[in-house]
Order: sequence, then C-alpha cells, then structure tokens
Amino acid sequence: MATQAARLCTRDEDYRKYGIEKGNPQPFEDDMHTPGGKGTFEWWYTDANFDDGTTVVAIWFTKNYFDVPGPAWPTVDLEITEKDGTRINHVVRGPKGTPVKKAGGPCDVQIENCHIKYVDGKYQLYFNDGKIIYEATMTPTTPMWRPDTGIWNFGEGAEALEYGWFVAAPTADVEGRLVIDGKERKLKGKGYHDHNWGYTGLENMMNHWYWGRAKVGDYTVIACDIIAEEKYGNKRLPVFFIAKDGKILNDDASITKIERANTHINDFTKKFMDDTLVYTQTVSPDEEYIITFERKRDIMPRSLLEVVTPIKRFLGKLVGMNPTYMRVMGDVTVDVRRNGEQEKITETGLWEQYFLGNNKEATIEGVRYPVEA
Repeated sequence: MATQAARLCTRDEDYRKYGIEKGNPQPFEDDMHTPGGKGTFEWWYTDANFDDGTTVVAIWFTKNYFDVPGPAWPTVDLEITEKDGTRINHVVRGPKGTPVKKAGGPCDVQIENCHIKYVDGKYQLYFNDGKIIYEATMTPTTPMWRPDTGIWNFGEGAEALEYGWFVAAPTADVEGRLVIDGKERKLKGKGYHDHNWGYTGLENMMNHWYWGRAKVGDYTVIACDIIAEEKYGNKRLPVFFIAKDGKILNDDASITKIERANTHINDFTKKFMDDTLVYTQTVSPDEEYIITFERKRDIMPRSLLEVVTPIKRFLGKLVGMNPTYMRVMGDVTVDVRRNGEQEKITETGLWEQYFLGNNKEATIEGVRYPVEA
C-alpha cells in the first residue's frame, strides 16, 4: 500500500474551510466541535500546579474517556496529586447516551454539577461529586493559540481524517479552593487549558505522541512530538511554542529538531518510554531555544482498554491491541540564547505519552529507534 500524506493544515483554503483566521484564534473555537456521539471524541483539558505543591488535572469528556466507537457518555475526571505523590482520582458521569449540549459560542460545558465556562475572558472550573469540591478561576496570561489552523489531516481530499487541537490558555494564573473530607484549602498557582476533538479513533491516525507544556520562570513552553500511523509513513509532526511575559517568541514547527534519549521498556505499558526529550529551535545564529524534558516519575498510568466494554476489551487483547496513556512529571529546562546572552532555567512540569500502537520500539519516518540496553 502506498504511503498516504499526513500534514498540519496550513494552506489558505484550509483556513477558509474551517472558518478561522490565520494568526487570530478566537474564543468560539473552544466551543464543541463534534456531535458527541459514536465515532467521535472530544475533551477539554485543564491542569494547574499550585504553590503548595498540589497538582490538579480536570478533564471534561463528551464520551467515556477515549471510547470513540461508544455512545455519548459525558464524563468529568478529576485527578489530584499531592506534594508527597499521593494520588486522588474522582469521576462524575452524565446519563449514558445523552450528548453534551453545544453552547453556540465560547466554551460552556456542563456535565451534571460540574462545568468549565469562558466568562469575561476567564475560565471558571467547578467539580463536585459530593465528596470533593474543586473550584477555580483561570485568568489567561498568554494569548489563545493554535499551530496554524490547529487541525491535522491524515490522507487527502474528502477521505482525509481530521484531528483538531486548540490551546485556549497556554498559561494562566489560577486561584481557587479544594475541599476534601470537609477540609478546605485555598489554592494559587499556574495553569493551562486546551481542547481536542476528532471524528475517528486516534489509533487510525497516530502511532504515539509526547505532549508537554510547562511554565518555566517567565517562559511558557508547549512541545509535542507526534508520530503518525504506519500507513502515513510514521511521519513526524512536531509542535513548538515558546512565549515570555505573555508574548509569543517563536512557534515555527518547521524548524524544530527533536532528540530522544534514555529509552527503556516501561514496566506498565510494556513499550518504550523516552526519559529524555530535547526540542531544539534554531531561529538564527543569534537566536536559539532548547527545551529539555527529563522524566522523574509517572503519575497516571492507564490502559485505554479500561474504558471500553468487557467484550471489546477481550477482542482488543485478542488481536494484540495495547493502547496506553502515561502522564509524566519531571524537570523541564529552558535554555534561551539570544543576542549573545544565555538564560537557563529548570522547573517541574507535566507531560504525557499517548501510545496507540503496540510496537515496543519507535519507527519514525523509516528509521527504527532501538531500546537502550
């Protein structure tokens, strides 16, 4: 079979097709894109790193997590990681078969007694399952962003598969409260919000990706290493974004170079994991950005077969499927060299490995990367 194309949509006709403007993302793009039923996926992701060492990830799904073939099943997942590494996970679900309602404007997602809403330039988050309350306001400090259209095509023409991504808040000041066992604590820190959607299973488009974002000193970074499925030649589709003090410095992924190192078989996924990821952005001889992610620990290992029915899980395992998701915490180093000066800062950040394939080693654009002994 001939290799098919995979690309980020950057053409003028792409912007016209999707009804958006080049370099001018708008709040309406964070509204619901899919019908929310069978054959689709969509979620609104938020995370926050608070000054007391608490990390909170809250995600609103139109489905039962990543169960694309399944029916609409609104789900909210709240994951709290304490400073000492203790993990707390709570879930709220709406009625199975009842889609999330489209707002018809900026983001406004209501699932049972939980919501994420865009109001007067800020995002309001609320989660309450009767045991835990998480309430927060995210005030973006960096403009909304997407890489070009924010939509990738796998294949060409009317048969092309689509994956969409919109970064509504690359970084934000976050204030809120967390109530656990009746005890309330006030929270203050930094956060992030993005939005993903599509009309087919991610496994039909991608083999795996690394997605990372961090607030490091005055810098906000987003860096992704997306590897397409085999029929698309395992094409590498990088994403790079760096901003300082609310101003975007560079987001030209066409010049991004990516290196992986310290590769081993992960105990949970039984597939490769790269402990070191380095993104190098050489803009000119006088301007270069190097972002390094160093894995320290995993905080959310998950088999994606967990979210499907037992019969689907059995059949998936029977044919060798092993889709996995791993959220990682570690050190993120930003090395900036501009106009003869250098600045290097390291802080804690979150990133993820989303792995749809079952290959133990990576193949990227025809090159196989063996696991280190």
